[in-house]
Amino acid sequence: MSTFASAAYRELGATLRGLREDAGLTLTELANRLGLPLTTLSRMETGRRVSSTTDVIQHVVGCGLPYPLAQDLFEFTRMAERKQGYYLSDQGIGGSLQSLVYHESCAENSIIYEPQVVHGLLQTPEYARAIISDINSDFADEQVDGAVRTRMERARILSLPEPAWFTFYIHEQALRLQIGTPEVMHEQLLHLVLTAATENVTLRVVPSAAGGRSAIGGPFHLMEIPRYPTVIYLENLSDGGLILDQPEYVRSYYGLMPRLADVALDEGQSREFVAALADEYDRGSHLNGADVVAQEHV
Repeated sequence: MSTFASAAYRELGATLRGLREDAGLTLTELANRLGLPLTTLSRMETGRRVSSTTDVIQHVVGCGLPYPLAQDLFEFTRMAERKQGYYLSDQGIGGSLQSLVYHESCAENSIIYEPQVVHGLLQTPEYARAIISDINSDFADEQVDGAVRTRMERARILSLPEPAWFTFYIHEQALRLQIGTPEVMHEQLLHLVLTAATENVTLRVVPSAAGGRSAIGGPFHLMEIPRYPTVIYLENLSDGGLILDQPEYVRSYYGLMPRLADVALDEGQSREFVAALADEYDRGSHLNGADVVAQEHV
């Protein structure tokens, strides 16, 4: 048995641990109730044991969770057994956002590429509100408010007392795509400049002037987690996203890093570019752009 937990079993273990804690049981109490060795139960809850559906049934019944309420958990276990990555969806264990936040909170280093919009961890409340409203036109005001609050809470991971390291590669077109009013964009871009000045956050702009060299593909989020395999998150609006930790997939995304690092503006150039574009949004001339800044450094 591998000494490493896959992303799926690690998340499954965290969910089982939460169920036990919600039931008011210690690890020893549940182990005694189930007649299992303490080490076996501990390895299940840390994801270091390959848990079968039978193991999970035994655990949730011991915690007093009714069988019908555990159906999503059983389906997730079967998905983990297939070892092909897994989709995050609102029907999954804890929902797609909770699942993503779990992995983000475990990571000590994240590398993020975003070609379309400003990444959620970097958004201002006004920008988040505009894009959430645009994407979810059927949302009531209360739903939009809740989604914005959740996104802002998630962004606090950037400023924890002992924060992880984040490198954001954001394509120029994501910064030029106007979300909300020019005022919203102006404030959003200033926020990027300020956030990029913090020690644990690196922002690098991938310029359109690089032509085909800047065509990296779709967005991805690579998370390096201590003592565990690296995890890749691929966002997908239709089903919530995909988590991958198979070595062959992870290697392919690591293979993109030299290309991204080569084509992107450096940190200082990126801050200069974003600040210039913020000024242009403020003056209403962003369609002509901070092209000079980008062209000078390509």
